[in-house]
Amino acid sequence: MEERICEALTRFFSGFLAVLGEEGRVEIREEGGEIYVNLRGRFKTLPQEDGEFRTALGRLAVLHIKANLRQVVNIEVDINGQEEARRKKLVARALALAERVRAEKRSVELEPMPPKDRRLIHLALANVPGVRTHSVGRDENRRVVIEPVEASEP
Repeated sequence: MEERICEALTRFFSGFLAVLGEEGRVEIREEGGEIYVNLRGRFKTLPQEDGEFRTALGRLAVLHIKANLRQVVNIEVDINGQEEARRKKLVARALALAERVRAEKRSVELEPMPPKDRRLIHLALANVPGVRTHSVGRDENRRVVIEPVEASEP
């Protein structure tokens, strides 16, 4: 990630926190072609568990970078690492289910989830031997299926 993007995002989010009267740290790193911004602090006004709020804040940051630096970037906003922790739990659950699918040789269909979560599961299980994944359903009812693979199959 370019240093000027990092600096612009740090200024943007620091200014945002200042406008709200909040004190906190802005952590930024590049992660899989996306910029991950984590706001850390004991916030009183930020709705920390509201995914729509974080998405909207990320969109504003994207527009800020586009308007000021004339670059298009993908930004994910997290607050106190809650989204990152949720993703880690989702991957751990998927890995545990994959083990169960291998042992019982029976498919498991997960609950409906957003595209980003389905992709995370597909990637997490892509190289796990003995299982494969695919998605079924439509729109908001789309879900991941983890199924066993016979040893002779690719």
